[in-house]
Amino acid sequence: MKFLATVRVTYDADDEASAHAAGYELVEVLSKYFLEDDDTADVTQILSLDVPEQVNPAEIVAQLHRSVDLLIATRVIQCIDLARELDKASWILEHRIEATFDLSGYSYGDFQDKVNEILGRKPRA
Repeated sequence: MKFLATVRVTYDADDEASAHAAGYELVEVLSKYFLEDDDTADVTQILSLDVPEQVNPAEIVAQLHRSVDLLIATRVIQCIDLARELDKASWILEHRIEATFDLSGYSYGDFQDKVNEILGRKPRA
């Protein structure tokens, strides 16, 4: 049987390039000492734990979209409610600079379509 282990490692690095290099070094160590011939180890994500002084709204929107999808996939109603609020927040970040910005442009129907798609339900008519 195959298994997937998620390992969280925190470490200091001078910059993002150094952080990626350190991550790949960790994979090499894992591969050398802990894995069999047909096993694999990969770096799937490297995140800075520091909060930047300036935040790029596009980056936040991308992370919110991913979070919304994951929360919906839990099938827990409280998580789906939270996903709806995060979806609305990401919509606001995407559209707030438009001259005609108005929250009435947010579509709860589009959110429900996303819920149906992720949960494998038939689309609304």
